[in-house]
Amino acid sequence: MSKRKLKIGVIGTGAIGSYYGIMLSQMGHEIHFLLHSSYQEVKENGLLLKSEIHGDILLSSPQIYQSAEDMPICEVVIVALKTIQNETVLTEVLPYVTDDKTTVILIQNGMGMEQDMASLFTELQFAGAAALIGCHKEKNGIIVHEGYGAIDFGSFNLKNTEILHQLSEEFTDFGIPSSVQDLTILRWKKLVWNMTFNGLSVALNSTTDILLEKYEEKCRIIMDEVAKAAGSQGVIIPESFINGLIPFTREMGSYSPSMKLDFENYRPMELEYIYERPIAAAKKSGIEMPQTSLLYHELWLLQKKHIAEKKLQQK
Repeated sequence: MSKRKLKIGVIGTGAIGSYYGIMLSQMGHEIHFLLHSSYQEVKENGLLLKSEIHGDILLSSPQIYQSAEDMPICEVVIVALKTIQNETVLTEVLPYVTDDKTTVILIQNGMGMEQDMASLFTELQFAGAAALIGCHKEKNGIIVHEGYGAIDFGSFNLKNTEILHQLSEEFTDFGIPSSVQDLTILRWKKLVWNMTFNGLSVALNSTTDILLEKYEEKCRIIMDEVAKAAGSQGVIIPESFINGLIPFTREMGSYSPSMKLDFENYRPMELEYIYERPIAAAKKSGIEMPQTSLLYHELWLLQKKHIAEKKLQQK
């Protein structure tokens, strides 16, 4: 496959968006970053990635923007926003950076995001991506990459999947594992981890190592429920897959999933797409998820309490 250089927009230049945008820039693509809170820092100091795998990579003069109105139309738009921003930020941004030839790739957790966005933007083509990565953004705007980085793609309504295969091949050649898969399978497999460790880390106020040390049975129960729910949607998740996630998660050490970080910083948690949608889809197919549903309800109550506390703090 001939690999042409692409004009790529990154919407959501946090830790994940920055990491993959920087990697794509190293592959020779033209990257345009939309920033919010760290715009001035990046303008003055550049965009810096400190990686245990790739070393330090500094984009000294990246193409950055505070407003999507100033960005060019892109061939590929990578969305690394939290799903709670889809109906607000993303719907406002997409008309400025896309045309009917643009491929929009949602690097997000959960299920149903592509359907919702495609119903709002019927002229656009959407794909999804699942990232397996440990990284965070420090207060000084520096991106710290602790490990992993694998990214897998799946088409939702693309007329041609050539761009997905090109990106996957380039990431793989760059030492970052990647593949193109069925999007439904991709989403459910990622949910096995997310519905378990994201929610339990909040409900039990624990990092992943403590969850597996003290609550491994509870983790396995939820993972099994998600696998059964996936089966109701035609996605077979073998027990070996679940068994493999346990040692993989142990290797992360004392890791705080994104939902725990959001909760601790009084940011809304991604409950709709990570919990509500999958639970509803399973129930519609006759499969109940009792422990996962209880966890979702607890998270919903905790978030409601947190919102009230934040309002009191702001008075």
